Order: sequence, then C-alpha cells, then structure tokens
Amino acid sequence: MRSAVAFLLFTALAQPLLAQAPASYVLSFPEPQHHWMQVELTLTSLPATPLELHMSRSSPGRYAEHEFAKNVFDVRVTDTAGMVLRATHTTPDVWVVDQHPAAVRVSYRVFGDRTDGTYLSVDPAHAHINMPAALMWARGLEDRAIAVRFQPPASVTWRVATQLFPGSDAQTFTAPNLQYLMDSPTEVSAYSLRTFTVRDGSREPTFRLAIHHDGDEAELDGYARDVEKIVREERGVYGEFAPYDTGTYTFIADYLPWDNGDGMEHRNSTIVTSSSSIRGNRGGLLGTISHEFFHSWNVERIRPKSLEPFNFDDANMSGELWLAEGFTNYYGPLVPERSDPKRLQDFTATLA
Repeated sequence: MRSAVAFLLFTALAQPLLAQAPASYVLSFPEPQHHWMQVELTLTSLPATPLELHMSRSSPGRYAEHEFAKNVFDVRVTDTAGMVLRATHTTPDVWVVDQHPAAVRVSYRVFGDRTDGTYLSVDPAHAHINMPAALMWARGLEDRAIAVRFQPPASVTWRVATQLFPGSDAQTFTAPNLQYLMDSPTEVSAYSLRTFTVRDGSREPTFRLAIHHDGDEAELDGYARDVEKIVREERGVYGEFAPYDTGTYTFIADYLPWDNGDGMEHRNSTIVTSSSSIRGNRGGLLGTISHEFFHSWNVERIRPKSLEPFNFDDANMSGELWLAEGFTNYYGPLVPERSDPKRLQDFTATLA
C-alpha cells in the first residue's frame, strides 16, 4: 500500500513538471535569396506514446483553410545524438513518430515568398513570418511554454519585431503556449522603429511602430504622429485601452512594391502590408491601421465564443462576423476622420 501511494504521489507531482518542459524553436535563414527558412524544433520529456507532428491548416483571424504543409520539405526527425527516427507522413499535414526517446529534434525547410498576414516571406531584405505558415507543433503538447530563437544571416543587421515575450537576449523570445505563439506574427529585418506612450488611468502602455519600407525618415515621423492620433482617438471609443499582456502593443508594417495588401489583427499586435508607400497612399494605409487597431478590443477581447481556442487543424467557423468585422468596418474609416477633420472628404467617399 505504501508503494502504491508513493507511486501515485510521484505521478501526480511529476505530471505538471513534464507538462512544463518547454518546446524550443530555432529559425534561421541560410539562403534568403531562395525564399526558404530553416526550422529546428527540440522537444524533451516526451511521453512514450507516438509523437504526432502537425503543420497547421488554418491561421488566427482567417476563416478558411490554407494547407500550409504544402510549403514544407526536407523533414527530418532525430534523437539528440543525431540518429534518424522513422517519421511516417500519414496525411499531408501530419507526421507520426511511433518509436522515439524522451527527447527529439525535428528539422525541416519551409518555402515562403508571399508578404501578407497569412503566409511566410523570406528574401534578402527580410523574413516576414506568420507562425502557422511556418511552424510544426506536437499534438498533446499545446500547453507547454515555448522558446523561439531567430538567427538572421551573418551578413545583415536584422532585428526582431514581435508581440512574443522578450527572452534572454535580443534574438530570443518566449510564448506561454501554442495558442499565443501562433497568434504572434514576426518581422525580422532592418526595419525602422518609432515608439510612443499614452497615459490611460493608472496605466501607460507603450506603442511600437515597426515599419519595413523604402521611404525616408521624415515621412515615417509624420506617419507615426498620425498613428498616435488614431490610437488616442480609439481609446475614446472604448473608454480605455485593452489590457495588453506585456504592456506593449506593436504595429508591424511592411510597405514595399512586391508586397500584397493585407491587415490582420492579433492579441497584442497587428500586421499590415501593402505594395503602396506612405508617400503615395498615406490615407489608405492609415485606414488599415485604424481598422486593425480597433480589433484589439473588438474580436481580440470581445469575441465570438466559437473562435477560442483556435483550431489549427480546420476552418474556424463563426456566425458573428457582423459584430467582429461589421462594427470595425464602421469605425475603421471614422476614427481617422475624427483624429484629423481634414480627412472628411475621404470618409464620405468611403461611405458612398
């Protein structure tokens, strides 16, 4: 009886410890000119059951399937000594390792040449990463903490812009679980940065504007001032800012001629892309900023129950887009006009 009780007590204590063993990713870009990223995933304290590796089929905020596994190649699973383990590709988006030790390493390459809020883009100028389009994950380990290290090419001075939590150095970040990781788009480039703070009762959140573009500093300074006006005006709509998990909200913007036009909201950030420039389309770009920032309350905190937790294996259906997108589509063009009355003509044209 004592042995049985001791075993049960050990099991009860050990399970939380095993669940907390972090998953660790290293993302590198050995040949950015060829539009692929190298991913290395290390998993430890694994149970003896088959290891099921998934590539997502959908992405937060996208109500459709995208089949991201189509861009994955050179998948290799080994133990920590480098011995190859057999991985069976059971479906287009799932690999199963039946026999494995407690720790394994998964490596693969993933192709990406589309800069928007859904896919991955890698080239000599940057890496623009939507996590579901880039990262495999293990079924049953979704609640584990996660560490991500970005390794830019040796010859460049890229920095990391993301809502992920800061880690031990400027290239390392963490997430509390898979849901947060997959909701954290990241730009790795020689982007320009502007920051500002806004007092909100007892809080004073920081807003970061990380822009990868080919304009000049004066254009960026003026654009950052306009973004701040929008941020302040939207606080007035709700009466307060959303409770950003790190006390920081990050605008990640990519405005280059080869980009695709897009905007996607996330919990503590947004990612916006366009083939136009600040100089040529300032009003249009600010309209997208306004729309996506409005989502930091509406749909990120005030959201349909059907959308959380997010299902990465299937399309996420919702009948409440009239609330999530309808109100946002109204306030998106209205807020810039309120913050700058000179834009009234643009607003009335939008309504028309």
